[in-house]
Amino acid sequence: MREIGYDKPLFVQPFDHRGSFTKGFFGLTGGPVISPSGDEFSPVAQAKVVVYQGLLRAIEMGVERETVGILVDSGFGGPILADAKARGIPVAVCTEKTGQPVFDFEYGAGWQDHLRFVAPRMVKVLVRLHPANDPAETAEQMTRLKMISDYCRGGHDHLFMFELLVPATTAEEKEAGAAYDREMRPGRMIESIRLLQEFGVEPDIWKIEGLDTRQAAEAVGAQTREGSTADGKSRSRVGNILLGRGSDRESVYNWLRVAAPIPGFIGFAVGRTNFSEPLKEFIADPSCRAATIQTIADNFKGCVDTWKAAQAG
Repeated sequence: MREIGYDKPLFVQPFDHRGSFTKGFFGLTGGPVISPSGDEFSPVAQAKVVVYQGLLRAIEMGVERETVGILVDSGFGGPILADAKARGIPVAVCTEKTGQPVFDFEYGAGWQDHLRFVAPRMVKVLVRLHPANDPAETAEQMTRLKMISDYCRGGHDHLFMFELLVPATTAEEKEAGAAYDREMRPGRMIESIRLLQEFGVEPDIWKIEGLDTRQAAEAVGAQTREGSTADGKSRSRVGNILLGRGSDRESVYNWLRVAAPIPGFIGFAVGRTNFSEPLKEFIADPSCRAATIQTIADNFKGCVDTWKAAQAG
């Protein structure tokens, strides 16, 4: 098994949304899988190209190419993946079946064949996990996740990116409302990360929900780098990136400012916050394509600039 971790700057444009993308932007309710031969496919794929072009424009505006990455699904984003690789931009692909409460493989038993075919730099999973979940359900999730973790560390050229969502689950947490995020979620995140580590799930990069205080971010970051793997490899180089959760820009910027100075936090994966509104305008009026691309670029670069300013103190 190789060493784990990734500690270089990493600013990711995530647009791997599938069911939420087709429904939220195009009102399609027939499910996340759309045939490439269907009439609905081309507009969805074209919208994702526009998001990608926003990232390319941000690079032209001065965001260092070596610090950026993209996260896109191979269903709608196949040509984007090929273009990004040709440009030397690290690509990540999602492996989870969209919209499932328990992690399952998007490509079923063929998930390894799919990864060999696409050959991404990063393999991403999105998982909803809480310490109070049903133990049998949690064990089922972690067994599947360990398969991916072992695959990425077992001689394949992939980094393992783990997006952890820890929603309010107990009656007390649900009653807490907004206070759950501020006061309870950081502790539940640490418990969930420890649970996964003890099971042998070893991400190189954790995608972390935004944290409101430096103390919480330090505690979560420390847990991701705590100790060693079962085969004795140190977790000291494990990286953490913040996800935007589709939140308003003020909240996202606050999370970036909190995390940027803390060791172990290397960047972000902010998507919908940056592209949702301009993309809606483009879908309503394709003639505004150039303006949409520029706005997405400005928004992405704004996150990078906010991160760097906070990191510099």
